[in-house]
Amino acid sequence: MATPRADRRAVVAAVLLVVAAAAAAGVGAGTGGAARVPLPLAVRVHCTGLHVVRPGETCASVARAAGLTVGQLTLLNPNVTCAAMFHGQWVCVRGSAIG
Repeated sequence: MATPRADRRAVVAAVLLVVAAAAAAGVGAGTGGAARVPLPLAVRVHCTGLHVVRPGETCASVARAAGLTVGQLTLLNPNVTCAAMFHGQWVCVRGSAIG
């Protein structure tokens, strides 16, 4: 039987896959000024650490706290638009792109 944490990870992984496919197809909102690298359709993000955005946090502050660059954070989170990041949003702060 899967644990609630495993279920959350599975949901996050599924969302990231769908958004990565949309990003590769050129669908979606702007990047809020952050450079984006197009992801091939075969790339999957394997997230091993999540962060829940708190009020006032930005892509830069979340990335800095996690020891990442904003570019690395956006690669791990193709579904996140920095200009529209919101309180309560889950972002991946540890993981890898598999492709």
